[in-house]
Amino acid sequence: MALTILYKIIFVLLSYLLGAFPTAYIIYKLKTGKDIRNEGSGNVGGTNVTRTAGASLGIITIIIDVLKGFLPVLAVYLIYPSDLILLAVVSVAAILGHDFPVYLKFRGGKGISTSFGVIIGLCALPFASTVPLWIRILPVPAILLSWLVAFAASRIVSLSSLIAAVVTPLSFYFAKHPLPVVIASICFSILTFIAHRANIKRLIRKEEKKIKSKGA
Repeated sequence: MALTILYKIIFVLLSYLLGAFPTAYIIYKLKTGKDIRNEGSGNVGGTNVTRTAGASLGIITIIIDVLKGFLPVLAVYLIYPSDLILLAVVSVAAILGHDFPVYLKFRGGKGISTSFGVIIGLCALPFASTVPLWIRILPVPAILLSWLVAFAASRIVSLSSLIAAVVTPLSFYFAKHPLPVVIASICFSILTFIAHRANIKRLIRKEEKKIKSKGA
């Protein structure tokens, strides 16, 4: 029993450390020799890499960050498929790692891509669930659609992410996910708001930058 608990604690720590892998920092450093925290918005994430180093590197960064969230969830499914508490804790740990990475003195990204990787895993893999896949996976299109609609209306990435964060726990609840997963999804949203606290201040002051559409 004690050994099993120890293994699960190690599992959570490894999930945090994987989430903390500073994808944007490393990719930008290899490309330019500079610290991305001193460039563009200063955010250690795919959006800032896209703005400062181009779409190709930005896409690579986002894909890796998504995997940082998906792989820990997949690992829980393969090793402890019925442990929903561990699943919830591991999911949150991966996002915490991205947002507050030990490798960068706890100054990380916004956690959007890593959160989405976690969400894909939670929705696609049948953790002790009898709910049909088409219902279980509904949070994915709901979150994507809410982000896209908000972005089309506002052209503000941060606002779109915050709206998607509000939709996240609601979509998990209505898709009949287990209670630990719904609670974890609430934590995802809280972490998103914490990571965007500077953006929220700029939104209130109406100073947040918009992404201009082509031809604008």
